[in-house]
Amino acid sequence: MLAALAMPRPVHADTTDPARDPAGWQRLDVPGRAPVRFCLLSDGVVTIDAERAVGFLLRPIAPGEVPSPGYRMVWRWCVMATPPASDATAIGADDRPASVHLLFAGAGSGGGLGAVLRRGLRRGLLGSAFSGRALSYVWGGRAPAGTVMPNPHLAPDGILLVRKGPDAPLGTWCDERVDPASDYRAAFGDAAPPPTHLALSADTDDLGGRAAVALLPPRFVAG
Repeated sequence: MLAALAMPRPVHADTTDPARDPAGWQRLDVPGRAPVRFCLLSDGVVTIDAERAVGFLLRPIAPGEVPSPGYRMVWRWCVMATPPASDATAIGADDRPASVHLLFAGAGSGGGLGAVLRRGLRRGLLGSAFSGRALSYVWGGRAPAGTVMPNPHLAPDGILLVRKGPDAPLGTWCDERVDPASDYRAAFGDAAPPPTHLALSADTDDLGGRAAVALLPPRFVAG
């Protein structure tokens, strides 16, 4: 769910070290829904606790953070508890414990993702005229790992790429390494612009249940 996002708040409100938020994460809540509890630990790991809740963390990508011309995005995540397996293409029944989103501002049709984010995000974080596309790397749902499908909330500008399916092990750290430029070209048919924002999310508000996740957020490395 990405509709009707509330004003972002600094994630350090929920951290173990309130003075330390070097990445500049902002928490995005959904009005009328229970918020996800994000906690930024001193070693950089983000813990995610979502019980019948939905929410996001978002941060801009700093200049020079992404190697050029080639790059990969790497992260680690561990899911301890997951909501019931769901259909990621069914709005209102698409819960999942965790997703990593890579946003490309200024790309796409200007609808979908752009229209959603403009409604909820303050000027200066994404900009009042934001439009763009998103690659969403997903843990959870009924589809097997490797499935690629449209994101129903962001059509035509969003794609879901399933990294861990219903048989993924719980309580085990899993390493991910993806090639966003190749995924973007395969999804949208043209060369990827530089990514502009990263987001993390959890969604358990439709079917109930709880997600408990530890995630070492993505970083960009030379390809």
